[in-house]
Amino acid sequence: MLDPAPIIELDDDPAPKRIKAFWFKSADGLRLRAAICPPDGTSKGSILFSPGRTEYIEKYFEFIRQMNAKGLTVAVIDHRGQGLSDRLLTDPLLGYVASFSDFAMDMETLWPLIEERMPTPRFLMSHSMGGAIAIDVLRRKKLKFEKLIASAPMLGFAEDSFAMRALVAVFSAIGLKRLQPPGVSGGGALDPEAAKVLTSDPVRFDRDLRRCKQQPKLQLGGPTIGWLKASLLLFKSFTKKDGFNKIDTPVYFGCAEREALVSNSAIRQACQEIPNAEFEIYQDSLHEILQERDEIRDKFMAKTFKLIGV
Repeated sequence: MLDPAPIIELDDDPAPKRIKAFWFKSADGLRLRAAICPPDGTSKGSILFSPGRTEYIEKYFEFIRQMNAKGLTVAVIDHRGQGLSDRLLTDPLLGYVASFSDFAMDMETLWPLIEERMPTPRFLMSHSMGGAIAIDVLRRKKLKFEKLIASAPMLGFAEDSFAMRALVAVFSAIGLKRLQPPGVSGGGALDPEAAKVLTSDPVRFDRDLRRCKQQPKLQLGGPTIGWLKASLLLFKSFTKKDGFNKIDTPVYFGCAEREALVSNSAIRQACQEIPNAEFEIYQDSLHEILQERDEIRDKFMAKTFKLIGV
């Protein structure tokens, strides 16, 4: 039995009926939160979901309910340093990770705890930073999935420059990895700039905002130098021989036309190197396709159902 963990509900976004959240220990001793939710009746398959930076389990309640209605079991992880999982710095609002491989190892640690409850066929899904983690999981080849379906995967930054990379390198070299660089935002729903780049759906955005205000422990601020350094090292590793080209899992990348956070050109390049990959642009979408207004989100969900076969 796993220790039960809390779930944060809103009146207009209740927890899926059969969801169970629980705590588990990472390989390096952190207390992390995850949740699993089976459908009513026999499951037709399962999805392991890897959320984006600043995100948490409850943000995907709507997605879980839809997948349950299609007969699928869904498991979601709160990545280390966010959601209700242990934070990594004294200031809990600072986004940090020592190495992106830590995220992949956390998913590998979670898997044996839930594997018996994740019926085949098994799919990996992700959003944004979670897409970078998912790609890393696939190339490590310790977990096997039928497909990866990724919303706006973070395979590069939309705004990348020599100046930014130089700043990260210098600050890292002098021991300032835990510092948040000046002028960098990216703090999720509570960031005043977030509504301009995340979603054009005011209802879903407000839901995220209200949940973070109801439980401030869900909040996460902008990234640190250390997080940026780890991200850049991951992106660089993707270009090596054991990067994209060793991924034999079919991959689908859904990308936002009005993307301002991740690089669509980096995603296109990945599609050229991954043997079985598909790229699709969602017209007029901002970054969070799964939190977008219905005319955009419904298209992504319909494609997802088709790829999964439900």
